[in-house]
This record gives sequence, structure tokens and C-alpha cells, in this order.
Amino acid sequence: MKRAVFYGRFSTDLQNDKSVEDQFSLCQDFAARLGVTIVKQYSDRAKSGASMFGRPGLADLMMAAERGEYEILITEHTDRVSRDIADLADIHKRLKFRNIEMQCVNGGLMDTAQIGLYGIVGQMQREEGARKVKRGMTGVVRSGRNPGGKAYGYRPIQGQKGELEIVEEEAAIIRRIFDMYAAGLSARTIAKALNDEGVPAPRGKQWNASTINGNSNRGNGILRNPIYAGQIVWNRVHMVKDPSTGKRVSRVNDDSAVETIDAPHLRIIDDKLFRLVRDSKTERTGAAARSAPKNKRLLSGLLRCECGGSLSIIGTDRSGPRVQCTVNKESGSCPNDARYYVEKIERDVMDRLREMFADTSYIDAYVTEYQAESKRLAAERRNSRGSTERALADVQERINRLLDQVARGTIEEEDVLSMLPPMKAERARLKAELDAQEPPTNVIEIKPKAVTKFREDVESLAEILKQRGAEPTPEMARSFREVISGIIVSRRKPGEAYHYEIRGWLEGITGPDLSSVLLVAEEGFEPPTQGL
Repeated sequence: MKRAVFYGRFSTDLQNDKSVEDQFSLCQDFAARLGVTIVKQYSDRAKSGASMFGRPGLADLMMAAERGEYEILITEHTDRVSRDIADLADIHKRLKFRNIEMQCVNGGLMDTAQIGLYGIVGQMQREEGARKVKRGMTGVVRSGRNPGGKAYGYRPIQGQKGELEIVEEEAAIIRRIFDMYAAGLSARTIAKALNDEGVPAPRGKQWNASTINGNSNRGNGILRNPIYAGQIVWNRVHMVKDPSTGKRVSRVNDDSAVETIDAPHLRIIDDKLFRLVRDSKTERTGAAARSAPKNKRLLSGLLRCECGGSLSIIGTDRSGPRVQCTVNKESGSCPNDARYYVEKIERDVMDRLREMFADTSYIDAYVTEYQAESKRLAAERRNSRGSTERALADVQERINRLLDQVARGTIEEEDVLSMLPPMKAERARLKAELDAQEPPTNVIEIKPKAVTKFREDVESLAEILKQRGAEPTPEMARSFREVISGIIVSRRKPGEAYHYEIRGWLEGITGPDLSSVLLVAEEGFEPPTQGL
């Protein structure tokens, strides 16, 4: 008697959970007529048939097919298995390859022609259902109701589908955000102020600049959402499933597909303020702002706070441009709220590098210590590799002896089947360990010409930085960045001196395979006395 399995599925959590049991009941009667033995039931509850991803029941069903655990799949209809033409055809092809029949209560034995026909019908019904849902939501929007989703500042009215009411406590925060932005404060500054006051964020633990700014194409974010000006805007995006992952991805719709309806009862911000903020945001972040030339400084991207966040320019006063920790600006989670004059850091860094490269013995000290450490690590790797190679030779010898016993007929097959797999697994593991081990470290030599060239560039850069507004040549800047990997700025109080670490890549002056090292710490210039 052939072995058979059941498969059932229903689409959404709005359907009755008994739907699967009802499907199994029909399959049970059908199986009795076929005269087969039921060995297992598989199901996916509240799972869409538009994709094979995210359906553990279907995945288990196909894995059982690969193991040869059944000969017949029974389901109510092909659309329970899949509502996608390609997926249904693929499942049928894989089952057919393993001589497994697909039997449907409504249709009987499925062949290639029926699979193609039912696949087309199932996908068309799914797509038509989506269009009907969208048509219904369009009607909801045009009646002045909310089609779905929750916006900060509103809550649904119980018993009135699609109707929203204003939450005054949150509306007060929204008005404050608009007033602060119109007064010239940035979204980051606003977010930090709200976090400092402990104002609950719409989502997550804290306010971020992205919560306030949003996305211009999607019209989300506090400052861009037109619902606060008394307009419901719907159908700005549509969702599609990535066939390679099954994940839903949003795509921006054309302007002609967007529905906009006046909803004065939902207004929180007056039109004048909303337009003022919208125009201000366009000036600050629009196309003109993005295309404006940026003054890329010598240390751009290299300055880091102790917390790991980058330092960016926040403004300029009489003494020059200043930088601040972006983590502190963004959310206030970093306590370092100090400002630093970037030109002072640039000049100080260049002065320190000039002194350091005045004598190549400083670099020699780093290279010598690095070579000693590299030799120690290489010796450890050689010892480890030798042990692994001996273990691999031993397990290979045991496998050879076992195979020799098989050839002589002096060992039972059951013993071979129990002993050989662990040996082969150990052999594979040891081979993988050998393949993963790094090759021996190359000998590293100082390159005098490179050191001389870098020292000359440092001298030129130092002279250039003395002139306000002067910029180094791209070649000099590139040479500088090949050696300097980062400047770690320490936290300071107003009036205190600057303290920071200059970290560098010695690859630019010694060759490859050198990691980032500490070049200058605080005010000192002594070479390191321990492993790098």
C-alpha cells in the first residue's frame, strides 16, 4: 500500500483556524477512496501562497520528499500548495522526479497540463483579489477615512472603521517639532532635545533625525507627512515580493497613481507653517543642496570620537569651522558634547607628524617590534599546522586500514557503515583547518624613498594649512591618507586642551601586511614598548 501525506494551508489570520482541519477532513475521505496509508500531515497557517518562502510546512514536506518518505501528496486543490505559476510548476517537477504523485480532492491526479492551467488560474485569482482590495481601500480614502497604518499624533476611534482622532499630547510634540525646525534648528538637535526630556518616541527607544526628516519620495517622517496639514495621501508606494528571497520590497508609485483627499478634521499644523517648513527643508536637503560643492578637508572621515562615532562640521565662527560627535548630535547617547576647531587639529597633527618623521628611527622602532611579533605568531602557526598535519595523516591511515579490511573481507558491512563516516568527517574538518590557516607573514622592509616622499608631503601640507582657506593637492592628500588611518579625539570640557591619538597605516611606507598602529598618543612621541 502506497504511503501518502496531506498538505493544508490558509492565507491570513483573519480566516478560521479550522480551515486546515476542514481541508484534512476532505483529504481523509479522498485517501480512503484511493486506498492509501496516511503517514503524516503538513500545514501552513496564515501563510500566503504567493511565495514558497516563509512556509515551514511546505519546506518540511519537500524535505520529506527528498528522503523518500511518501509516494503521494494529497491536497484539497493546487492553490493550497501555491498560487504562483512558477512555484507550482517547480514543486510538481521536483515531486515528479521522485515518482511522487500530486493528487487533489478537486481534480484528481495532476499532470503537467493541469499544473500549468491551475497555476495560471491561481495566480490570476490572487492578483485579481489584490486589485479588489486596492479598489476598496481607494473608496475608503475618497470617503475621508484612513485606509490603514498608524501615524504619530492619531489613534483609531473605537467602533468606527477608518476614523481617526487627534491625540493632543502627541499633537503638542508635533507642533513643537515644526516650530523648532522653522526657527532654524536641525532635526538632529530636535531629536536630542526630545531624548533629553524623555519624550516617548513613535517607535523604538529614542528619537532620531530620520524619525523627523523621513523620506521625501515616500512622504513619511514628522516634517513631511501631509496628514498633519489635513490631507490624507495614499498609494505613494506599492509592495512587490523579491522572487529570490520572498521578502516584500516597497516601490515608489508615479504621481498619477497617488490619491490625495482633504481631511480638515485631522489638521494639526496650519498651512502656512507646513509650507514654510517644507520650503526650508527643500533648501537644506533638496537637489540644490546635494549638488552644492562640498569643502572636503584633509581630515574628513578620519576624525573619530572616543565612542566610535565620526566628527562632522556643525558650523563656523570667527576662529574657523568646528566639529562635534555625530552620535551626540543624532541622539545624545554619547556624552561628549564638546566642540573642536578642525583647523587647530589639522595644524597640530601636521606638527606632530613633522617631528615624528624627522627621524626614521621612530618608524624603524615600529617595524622592528612588528617583525618580532610577526615571527612569534608565525612560529605559533607553524606549530599548530604541524599538529594538524600529523592528525590528518593519522586519520587517513586509519581510513586506509579500514578499507584494506573491507577488501580482505575481514570486517562486517554494518561495522564499516558505523566507523567510516566519523573518520571522513574528522578528515574533512582537519583539511578545512589547514586551508583556513594564513600563509607565513612576509618579511617587511622599510622603504626609505617612501618615507622621504611622505616627509616632504607633510612639510608641504603643514605650510599649506597655515594659510586660511588654502587646500592641499589631491596627490598630497592621498599620500597623507595612505599613512593616517584615524584621529581619535578625547572628551574635553570647555577651555581644556585637545587630547587625541593619531593612528596610522604603516603600509604606505613599509609595504603590505601591516595593521593599524598607534603613531602618537596624547602629547608624547615615544615608540611602543609592547606588542602592537
